[in-house]
Amino acid sequence: MPPSVLLSSVFKPFAINDIYSRKESIIELFHNQLTKAQGIYSIRHHYDSHGIYAIANNLDTPCTVLDFPTQKRFIREIEKGYDYVGISSIVQNFQKVKWMTEQTRKKSPRTKIIIGGFCAGIPDLQKILDVDYVCIGDGISFMRELLGMTPEFKFKNPDISTDFVELLGVPLFGLPKAPQIIVGLGCSYGCDFCSPSHFFGRRHIKFYKSGRTLFEEMIRVSKRFGTNMISLVGDDNFLIDLDRAEELRRCVVDSGEIFSTLIFGSADRVMEFGPEKLAEMGVGMVWIGRESQFSSYPKNRGIDMKSLVAELQRYGIKTILSSILLLDNHTKENVRDDIDQHLACRPEFSQFSHYAPLPETPLWNRMRDEGRLIPGIPWEEMHAFNEPWFYHPHFTVQEAKDIQEEAYQRDFHELGPSWVRIIEAEYEGWEYLRKSNKAHLRARADFFARQMWKHKILLVALDHLVPSTQMRELVKGVRRKIEKAFGKANPIQIAIASGLFITGRFQEFRNRHWGDVIQPPTRFIHFNNDP
Repeated sequence: MPPSVLLSSVFKPFAINDIYSRKESIIELFHNQLTKAQGIYSIRHHYDSHGIYAIANNLDTPCTVLDFPTQKRFIREIEKGYDYVGISSIVQNFQKVKWMTEQTRKKSPRTKIIIGGFCAGIPDLQKILDVDYVCIGDGISFMRELLGMTPEFKFKNPDISTDFVELLGVPLFGLPKAPQIIVGLGCSYGCDFCSPSHFFGRRHIKFYKSGRTLFEEMIRVSKRFGTNMISLVGDDNFLIDLDRAEELRRCVVDSGEIFSTLIFGSADRVMEFGPEKLAEMGVGMVWIGRESQFSSYPKNRGIDMKSLVAELQRYGIKTILSSILLLDNHTKENVRDDIDQHLACRPEFSQFSHYAPLPETPLWNRMRDEGRLIPGIPWEEMHAFNEPWFYHPHFTVQEAKDIQEEAYQRDFHELGPSWVRIIEAEYEGWEYLRKSNKAHLRARADFFARQMWKHKILLVALDHLVPSTQMRELVKGVRRKIEKAFGKANPIQIAIASGLFITGRFQEFRNRHWGDVIQPPTRFIHFNNDP
C-alpha cells in the first residue's frame, strides 16, 4: 500500500497582529507589494500556493493538498494519520509552521514531518522544530526520492490559478480564473538579495525545456479556464533561455492565438529579445528588477530603463518595475533621487522593497558577519514592506519605514491608479500595432480594441472617484484619448460606472472603519496519481 501524503500551506487568517503573524503579511501580491498605497483602486485577488500543487501532481502516488486551512481544519486533517505531512511556508510565517508541527506531533506521533518553502532556509531549523526533514531546493525531486521514486520526472502542471475577487468594492463573481503555469524554478544570476536564486542553488531549473511543449500547455490551460490571461510563474527569469522563448514566439505566431501572459525577465534579456518579439509571443506584462541606479548588478548595466519601459508600453506591454530601498550607499539625499528615477519610468506597477537579508542569501551572510542584523527581531517581522531588520548607516528603522511609505504614496498620487496606467498602455499598444505590417500584431491591436468597452466604464467611474485634482487630470487625459478613438461612453456604460462609483465610496467607508483584509478560501484537493 502506498504511503499517504498531505501537503499543506500555513493556516489563515493572514494580515492580523497575533502571536503567529503581523498585519503587514497580506497574502496578496498586488495589495501587499505592487499597489500597496492604492486603497480601493488596488487589484484584489487570491492565488493558489503553487509549489504544493506542483509537488502533489508530480508524485507517482496519491497525495492530498490542503491550501489555506483554518487551524481547526488542519487538525481535523492530520488526525487521519498521514504517513507524511509536508508544510510549505515563507520565513515570515515561522510561528504558524511551529504550531502546525507541534499539533502534528501531538495528534499523529508516527507521521513524518517535512518543512519546505523559504522557511526551510532558517538556520538550524531542525534544532528549533521537531521535524524529520527540511527541503531546500526543488521539492518535487526531494519528495520523489523520499518516497522511493526516481528523482527524474516529466513535469505535469497542476490546474492552479489566480482568482480576481474585487474591483472598487464590487465582488467579481463569475469571472474566469487566470491560470498559472509553473515553467521552472530559480535564476542563475544570483543577485545577493534574491531568495529564489540561492534557494535553488543559483540554477535555472526548466520544467518546460522547449517552447513547443510550453505552448501546448498554454493552449490546454486557456481552454480549461476559458481565458487567454496566463501567468508563467516559478521561473524568476524566463528569458534566460532565449532559444526557448523564440520557439514559443514562433508557435504563438504560427497558431494565430492571442495571449496575455505575465513573465519575469531581467532587463538585459528583455532588451536582447526585444519588445516586438515579446508582443508576438503574447506577453502582456513583464516584471523587471530595476533595483537602483546606485546598484551594480550586471543585468542592468548600460540599460536605459526609462526608454525600455516606454518601448514596452508602445507594444501594449505593461511593466512591473521593482526597486530596492536602503542599499548601503543610499543616503537621505540620494534615495529620493533614486525614487525620482523610478517614477520617471512611469511603470504600470511599482514595487519598493527594502534591501531584505533573508536566510540562504549572500546578503544575509554578509550582514550577519558584519554584525548588522538587529538581534531579537522575530521572523514574522522580517517583512520587506514594513521596517528593516538590519542596521543602516544613514537611516533609523522609522526613517526607513517612512521613506518606503513616501515612495508608494508618490507612485499612486503622481502616476495615478494602476488601472489607469494599464488602460493607457493598452491604448498605446492599439495605436501602434494597428499600423503594423505583421498580421499577428494587428490581431493583438484588435484584442486591445475589444477591451476599450469596459475600459471606458472604469475611466468614467475613476474620473469621479479619484482623491485629487492632479489624479483626476491624469484620468481625464487617458479618457480623452480613448473617447476620441472609440467614442464617448454610452448610457449603459455610464450607468454601470455610476454603480462602480457608489460601491467605491462604500468600500472607502468600509475600509476606514473595518479594514480591507480579504482572507483566501480553503482548498482541499486529492491527487490520485497513477504510478
